[in-house]
Amino acid sequence: MQKDDGKLLVNEEFSGLLALNGISSFDKIWNIPSEPVKKVVKQRGTERIFLKSPGSAPLEAYIKRYRPEPLKEKIKNILSFRPNRYPGALNEWNAVVEFHRNNLPTMLPIACASKDGDSCILILGIAGYRRASSLFAEFSGKDRIRRRRLIGKIAELAAGMHSAGMAHQDFYLVHMFVRENEDDKIYLIDLQRVVFKEDFSDRWRVKDLAQLLFSSGKFASRTDMMYFWKIYGGASGGKMLRDKALITKIMRKAASIRKHAG
Repeated sequence: MQKDDGKLLVNEEFSGLLALNGISSFDKIWNIPSEPVKKVVKQRGTERIFLKSPGSAPLEAYIKRYRPEPLKEKIKNILSFRPNRYPGALNEWNAVVEFHRNNLPTMLPIACASKDGDSCILILGIAGYRRASSLFAEFSGKDRIRRRRLIGKIAELAAGMHSAGMAHQDFYLVHMFVRENEDDKIYLIDLQRVVFKEDFSDRWRVKDLAQLLFSSGKFASRTDMMYFWKIYGGASGGKMLRDKALITKIMRKAASIRKHAG
């Protein structure tokens, strides 16, 4: 659903909620009072807001505001062959929509707005989660079964995403929210850099899996990695299991990330 002459895109499921909060234009959503949560780069920051709801308790949501990239960053992306098919928040909006279309668990999108180079996306907060990185750090011997099941779910998420022709580009454990009250269901967040079908290739598959390997290096055994690869490869009829060249590329990329991380 479009509003404000196309400057505001709305998830119809939340149109009533936005109306209740007086959000009907780019200016209204851009200037909504919020509290800082994360500032990754100068051009992008995430802030928390609380929306009035028909129920008794307000709804926690997050707004991510984007400013135009400087020319230096645009040139860097071009030289690095980094896809940037959609500007600002629109890339994350399209990624979230595409994830839901492919039944891949992620955040619920409320609205997206853009005007004169500035853009923002409003997302419903995910309550009652633990980061996958924290869970794996706490697992002990008695958690072996649960740990293995969680590895399998991450492998299925990665396989589903890549089979749908998408890559995350920040596929680290810290970007996976686990809801224990949903039988450890995993939600992938921060989709602003997702690569879509037109640009997807094994280069991005390798990058995703290398990032995951790097971030799980402290917790994963060789057996864990073999189990992950078995589940992930099963989605392609076993082809990936036999692709030793691809596995070698992933290992080398993970080593490169480790080297640059210090």
